[in-house]
Amino acid sequence: MLRLFLAFVDIMLHRRGPDTLPSSPFLLWWLLGLSLTVHIALDWWAGGSARAVAVDVLVLGLDVWFVWALLRTFNKQPRFRQTMTALLGADIVLNLLLAPVIPWLEVQDPQNTALTVPILLTVLAFVWSVDINAFVFSRALERPYLLCMAIVIGYALLIRSLQVTLLQPLS
Repeated sequence: MLRLFLAFVDIMLHRRGPDTLPSSPFLLWWLLGLSLTVHIALDWWAGGSARAVAVDVLVLGLDVWFVWALLRTFNKQPRFRQTMTALLGADIVLNLLLAPVIPWLEVQDPQNTALTVPILLTVLAFVWSVDINAFVFSRALERPYLLCMAIVIGYALLIRSLQVTLLQPLS
């Protein structure tokens, strides 16, 4: 378990690619379940609703579809399990690192537009997440990092706008 955790940390630091991970269906399903559990736990801790959980499930499904579709576009479907495993593992580690920031965000005044430490840490985590995903895709697709960065930024902005739209208060 520790070796797997350290493998995800190495991926996050660009020291190894997704090709070094096992192509295990069990590991992929286990990480899918763990990722969903972590997202739901963080939503609950942040005072989220059932709607936030539904959005998490939707986003996870879209993420799986996006990875498969992107690999299919470049004829690299056999790398799906390893790529998805790398992305899920890195996401879980990053979310666990960001978890202590949640209480800080909860006491933030939404009307305050000043840049505070919790907001800065959240933005940095988002940027690091985009960087990790672009790195994993560049290794999985054997394409330039900048191309993968452009793809990931477009997808990340699309998903973020979907989350914001779906989680707006009902009037």
